[in-house]
Amino acid sequence: MTFWDFSAPFYDHAERTNTAYGKMCGLMRDLTPEGATVFEAAAGTGSISLSVAKKAKRVLCTDLSEKMLTVAQKKAAKQGVRNVTFAKKSLFKTGEPDGAFNVVIASQVLHLIDEPEQAAKELKRISGGTVIVAVALLKGLRGFVSKPSVGIWKLLGFAPKQEFDADGFRAFLTQIGLSPSEYTVLDGNMPMAVSVWRKPQ
Repeated sequence: MTFWDFSAPFYDHAERTNTAYGKMCGLMRDLTPEGATVFEAAAGTGSISLSVAKKAKRVLCTDLSEKMLTVAQKKAAKQGVRNVTFAKKSLFKTGEPDGAFNVVIASQVLHLIDEPEQAAKELKRISGGTVIVAVALLKGLRGFVSKPSVGIWKLLGFAPKQEFDADGFRAFLTQIGLSPSEYTVLDGNMPMAVSVWRKPQ
């Protein structure tokens, strides 16, 4: 069992302990055009997908963890959300056509993988023009609640390949081909950065 399968039942609770997380979901929704088609990679329990579904025409919510997707499907059913579909997919090989989605979202994942450049290339390929990414800024994290919380997650198997502060994440995105055209840092006990890459006209 992977860390993500193991953590699926309580993942939402863990995210809610981050006071920046709700702000991030709201910003993702604000950045989604009315009536857009949206692909979310590594969606976990689908909180972002369900948030942007309020504006989108349709959302494809994907993850490699079937247990995460099961939680996401139950949440969608409970909330009466009908314009979100769910699929097990790798963000390296989505199987989707070029430019198939107006907006592609990848939150809390690029710092976890060995080949973020390849993932970025695939996300850009299926995007019609916009890729939105986000990460919790764990580098130099301090606080009575936040730092011990991250420590517990790591003991359970959470293993980021890299940790960033705001400037470091911006530089990382530029390095992997997702240079930000918009970049926002959200305050919280675990601050988050949200970046928007737009395809050159």
